[in-house]
Amino acid sequence: MTKDYQKPLPRFHSRYAKDFYDGCKRRTLLIQRCKACGKFRFPPQPMCPDCNSMEQEWTPVSGEGTVFTFTVIPGYEPRAVPMATWPADGYPINVAIIELPDAGGVHIASNLVDCPPGDIKVGMPVRVVFEDVTDEVTLPKFRPR
Repeated sequence: MTKDYQKPLPRFHSRYAKDFYDGCKRRTLLIQRCKACGKFRFPPQPMCPDCNSMEQEWTPVSGEGTVFTFTVIPGYEPRAVPMATWPADGYPINVAIIELPDAGGVHIASNLVDCPPGDIKVGMPVRVVFEDVTDEVTLPKFRPR
């Protein structure tokens, strides 16, 4: 585990964020689902946007999905960006929106790992992997399957 992780970490401003990341710590991708109408939603929120119910549950999903869209953040010259705080060796960063079919098609933003930027394609099948970045935080990321 990397204890000196220098990239931004999630903030647990709500119990919903904490519940999601607690699932990640257990190596389980949890997506919030409305108890009244059954609709999945992400990001998690207190009220269902479809039926206005306040009742929800966390549902484990397979973590298999497809790349809906993506962008690649290229490397930079650290002295050219004086306010940058991330380590320069962390680039390029593959950022993807993943569509999860077994969660009603919800989209989740994450990083795509173990994949050269030139190999990423819309529609590419991916699977969740979990990275322990600190003792308290485990992040969901995706890799090609």
